[in-house]
Amino acid sequence: MNSRPRGGTSPSPYALLVRNPAYLRVFVAGLGSVAGSAIAGVCLVWIVYASTDSPFDVALLGTAALAGAIPFSVFGGAWVDRYDRRRLMIGSDFSRALALGLVAADLAFREFDLLPILAAYFVLGAFTTVFNPAEQAIVPSLVEVSEVAAANGLVRSSRSALSFVGASVAGALIVTVGPTAGVVANALTFLLSGILLVGLRVPSRAAAVQAATRKRPGYFTDIVEGFRWLVRARGFFQLTISATFFNFCSAIVSTFLVVFSGLVLHGSALVFALLLAVEVVGTGLGALLVGPTRAVRWAGRAWVVPYGVVSGAVVLVLALFPSVPVAFGALFALGLLGGYAGTAWLTAAQLLVPSELQGRYFGIDNLGSVAILPVAQIGGAFLVEGAGIRTAYLATAVVWVVVGLVFLVPRALRDLGHRPPEGSATLRSGADASGRPGSPEGTRDG
Repeated sequence: MNSRPRGGTSPSPYALLVRNPAYLRVFVAGLGSVAGSAIAGVCLVWIVYASTDSPFDVALLGTAALAGAIPFSVFGGAWVDRYDRRRLMIGSDFSRALALGLVAADLAFREFDLLPILAAYFVLGAFTTVFNPAEQAIVPSLVEVSEVAAANGLVRSSRSALSFVGASVAGALIVTVGPTAGVVANALTFLLSGILLVGLRVPSRAAAVQAATRKRPGYFTDIVEGFRWLVRARGFFQLTISATFFNFCSAIVSTFLVVFSGLVLHGSALVFALLLAVEVVGTGLGALLVGPTRAVRWAGRAWVVPYGVVSGAVVLVLALFPSVPVAFGALFALGLLGGYAGTAWLTAAQLLVPSELQGRYFGIDNLGSVAILPVAQIGGAFLVEGAGIRTAYLATAVVWVVVGLVFLVPRALRDLGHRPPEGSATLRSGADASGRPGSPEGTRDG
């Protein structure tokens, strides 16, 4: 636990997080991986397109990552609950470092070959869906309950900024030393992340919970149990279903933003890049607002209203009044709303979902998000081709608003939140206010 002053003004959650060496290890490790991934992602897309001149081959990169991510979303979540989360994170980092290291060596010593790059993307997709639930589940055991929202906000805002910086660095590497350097850089960041996590010490209580979980027989039984828990936890189940619809709409808007920017706004590549940049800035700021506004107390509404109703309304304004200034405001708002809603959901899940089920919950939730992406991309492509980009945005906006209003109706989702009684701020998130282990009934408000 973090040390607390006996008197005077209490330090801010961010000051306490900076003094927490365990959290800092996870935070810095994640930052390095995100920055490296942003660099390598741009460089590998450039390598493939420059070598093949085929948009189809570029699309295969995303398909390969999804092919690894979809099955591992559920199975990886079960691993997170059954095995040591720290070791899973280390193994995921080293596996991703090895995959990219082999790609870099192949590019350096052989002629271009698409197959090893696709294999590496498969590995990246698979082990990222193991690393992310493990990280999301381990953070609440490293900080106090009162600091979880700030911890998530700090992570999401910092990573949003680094994603943008990483993409810019990638462009500089491509035109100076070549794109292969970006692949090497990402391999090194994954390696360094794994090394940092080797020294991580997880509190004994969290380790004891996982040790008890490992004794339960039946791997597939664990997976079924995860699905059953989610269905019984109506608020989280409704949130997961709503996320599928919201992410579908969001994916259409983001995927075809380059088309909207060029054909409707008549903007240059610089305008498109700046639109992405302001969205990233908005995401970071939105994530930081969750703690000060105590959004986790009403996480269901903090999810549905910003990411559902209001985000849809923003896209509707963008489609009805297309101009560069409106687009900048709209993209900033979409980032702000998405960052706020996503951080509120994540914090509530970390505090309310039983620790021994968090890996499976995050894995199952991630499965819906990952699986809907190709549907949105393909369906959106047909819609844009048949009706035009502006009509596609209008239709998406209307659906987004309507679905958001529909999901405001269920009480379980509307009232979902973490509202601890007075004096419970130092409880770890794996137990409810009375100290009992988490359960669907004992840890979910509303």
